[in-house]
Amino acid sequence: MTARPHTRTLALLVTTAVGLATALSAATPAAATASHRSDHSRKHADNIWGGYITYGSTFTTISGTWNIPALDCTNNRGIASPWVGLDGWDSDTVEQIGVDLDCTTGRAQYNTWVEMYPQDSIYFAEPVQAGDSMTGTVTDEGGHWYTLTLSDTTQGWTKSFRKYLATATSVNAEAIIEPIGSGSVPTLAKFGPLQFTGVTVDGRPIGDYATHASTVTRRTTTLATTGTLKSDAFPVTWRHS
Repeated sequence: MTARPHTRTLALLVTTAVGLATALSAATPAAATASHRSDHSRKHADNIWGGYITYGSTFTTISGTWNIPALDCTNNRGIASPWVGLDGWDSDTVEQIGVDLDCTTGRAQYNTWVEMYPQDSIYFAEPVQAGDSMTGTVTDEGGHWYTLTLSDTTQGWTKSFRKYLATATSVNAEAIIEPIGSGSVPTLAKFGPLQFTGVTVDGRPIGDYATHASTVTRRTTTLATTGTLKSDAFPVTWRHS
């Protein structure tokens, strides 16, 4: 199986905390505030996804819960983005929803987003902080329509989107963390302990399916390790920026 994960690469980086806060406060689900694009030039020696991916069939829905880890931005920059989604490993689309753990300004920020790649990301300004519990769900409703939902059970909010993507095929389901930014493998923000739990595909634990375990690497350097999958749960550990 050829690994072809798509990178949500920042086309626009906000250079100050004030600028980012302004952009986020203006964000609405109807319009993208920043673009991400796939980096198809990524070498096979690199890998920008950390987590587990199902393959070998078509899938209707994935749901998963993860904690928001604390960030150490003291001597580190970059973004680490946990999300759940359909497609992307064996296809040219990704239907995904998640959170950017952002150290690009030197101050920890947590920014929620939804994306129907190759369309742009849409950021939405909901409150998220370290220690929160997030649950994401992506469902293929049929006819190339998808419902994507993100909930912060700690803060008590839920945001849902209904999106259309004519080329989507739902041939994968995944729970992932990846670095976001420029370059084939961008700088990975230094994050604390991260655990995915309750990851289910079509109502069954993701471990019931044929899965690929993916670890974030840049050539011979491991940026984050993916722990052992135990039915519907696994950890991801930061190693290097």
